[in-house]
Amino acid sequence: MLEHNENLPTTLCDFLSEEKLCIFLFHGVIEKQIDPVRNYTRKHMEKDLFASCIKLLSQSGRPLSMDQVLFHLENKTPFPKNTFAITFDDGFENNMSIAAPILTDYKVPATFYVTSNFIDKNHMSWIDKIEYAVQNVNSLKYKCYWMNEDVVLNSNKIKIEFLRNVRKFVKNTPSCNPNEFAEELCFSLGKQVIIKSTNQLDLKLTWNQVRAMHKSELFTIGGHSHTHVILSFLEKKSLDYELDTSLEMLSQKAGINPVHYSYPEGLSHCYNSRVISGLKNRGIKCCPTAIHGTNQFTTNTFELKRILVA
Repeated sequence: MLEHNENLPTTLCDFLSEEKLCIFLFHGVIEKQIDPVRNYTRKHMEKDLFASCIKLLSQSGRPLSMDQVLFHLENKTPFPKNTFAITFDDGFENNMSIAAPILTDYKVPATFYVTSNFIDKNHMSWIDKIEYAVQNVNSLKYKCYWMNEDVVLNSNKIKIEFLRNVRKFVKNTPSCNPNEFAEELCFSLGKQVIIKSTNQLDLKLTWNQVRAMHKSELFTIGGHSHTHVILSFLEKKSLDYELDTSLEMLSQKAGINPVHYSYPEGLSHCYNSRVISGLKNRGIKCCPTAIHGTNQFTTNTFELKRILVA
């Protein structure tokens, strides 16, 4: 994760290359950071900083849509100098209400990969449920079986370190069901599991908003699974359900039949040849990862690297 300070716009521009494509990965944009623990990763970046980043990138480089990126990759044609693409994962409402107007002002295209269950029910992700509970715990001694130690959550610093360990455990444990884990953890902390919220860190797009963004010449909608589980951890039946449901809902509720998709979590162990085959068989042509790096025009369309910004 890049440090969010006044130097971030310049840092992003430093990634631009005469030959390679930069794909920047965002999740959300908020007015101001107000929570002491939640959003400690800055998954949702502040509006003014986002605007500064987009402004300098638009002045220093050449923005491409993911459709344009796909054209270069499929035709094996070199990218223009200093090209970049903007992408968002998950489907937060602030993508439309805060990020989209800024992108429009600077005429920068973007692709939004949405999780269909988040859109359909405004559901929170497993980690957002946990962050909500941990932030609101008061000095609780928690017996952490998966860390083999007791943790006393009596400061924001300790809570944040605890959340880092939670992320590491869930994202690297194939046998762990993230949503079940979130429910068990919240219960152990004595907190009710919050499934949905209108908080700026939780509110998702509606299907009407997804349709409206799809109509914009600047914006593209892609898939991002149905429930945001790690696809490579799934058996065939569950994988088919995740892919089919997400694509069917995009088609039926928004009139979108995407060729773009992104892997939930997106690290090297979060997808595999079986996942890629499943996507290809369903008409998907391009699927970026969350692995850090830039791309050549010869890069596989299902192995694209991205630079995580927020």
